Amino acid sequence: MANATKKSTAAGARHAARPGRSGRRAAADDPLSSTRVRYLADEFGGAALAAIVGVNKSQPTRWIKGDERPGPGAAPLLIDLEHVLARARLVWGETAARTWLESANSHLDGGRPIDVLKLSGPAPVLEALDAQAWGGAA
Repeated sequence: MANATKKSTAAGARHAARPGRSGRRAAADDPLSSTRVRYLADEFGGAALAAIVGVNKSQPTRWIKGDERPGPGAAPLLIDLEHVLARARLVWGETAARTWLESANSHLDGGRPIDVLKLSGPAPVLEALDAQAWGGAA
């Protein structure tokens, strides 16, 4: 009986992990996604944003138009990127914030904040930002 339960649970897990009928994963439920992507595409450029998120270069255009929404892999990264960029702009202003995101950072062991964000999430990047904003005391 236990084996039958394991088999049905495994089959259910495989079914739940499969993409939808269209062959795509379900979109994340981010009602601000088109606005967020438009802002980030204006800031970085659509092709650069696609490279940051790791999607096809035409994908941000489809998100902006509302034809599609970012999936569960891209949506959190877009939200985190917007948050980190907004925080950096509060400290340094528009142009310097972009430079900071794309430059090697001693608080991140020489890593670029944009790369660390993709690999480790926003926490270490925000810590580095706070450390620099407060003169290394964070």
